[in-house]
Amino acid sequence: MMQLLLENRAGMQKICVLLVFLWAMWRGGGPERASGAVLLGMVAVHMAFRDVFGFESVYLTLDPVNFLIDTLGLVAFVLIALKANRFYPMVLAAAQLVSFMGHFVRIMVEPVSSLAYYLLTAMPFWFQIFILAGGMARHVYRNASMGSYRDWRLIAPQLPRSSFG
Repeated sequence: MMQLLLENRAGMQKICVLLVFLWAMWRGGGPERASGAVLLGMVAVHMAFRDVFGFESVYLTLDPVNFLIDTLGLVAFVLIALKANRFYPMVLAAAQLVSFMGHFVRIMVEPVSSLAYYLLTAMPFWFQIFILAGGMARHVYRNASMGSYRDWRLIAPQLPRSSFG
């Protein structure tokens, strides 16, 4: 059973991301939809590079495509976390930061194993899928029990400047 799971982990990950994305589009608010779109976009870009350019992930050296995907994902998750009226997007951004920093570990520490590089860059994605699913569940529960609430934080209003003159 475990062998079957390990052999099909990439396919299972894509299915999980698609299911969470569809759930976010159906029942989620703005942050859930945006976060689901980022996760799905990261998978889609990775699949496009693999299918169109014949790219395969290499963990013996720095993986430039995954580094680019993780960089763009980090920027997107940080922007969502700064604007969302939720806590879990900060956890998504933190997990993406771990994945992003894993590439620098690969560059700076030469004897790091390819397994460690893989775990640092790929495993946070699974964590993000589960965190988004948990955030979705919490959002759905809160909407059902307390009613709707703001998706995004309000920008502080600008106070009029007083003139000294």
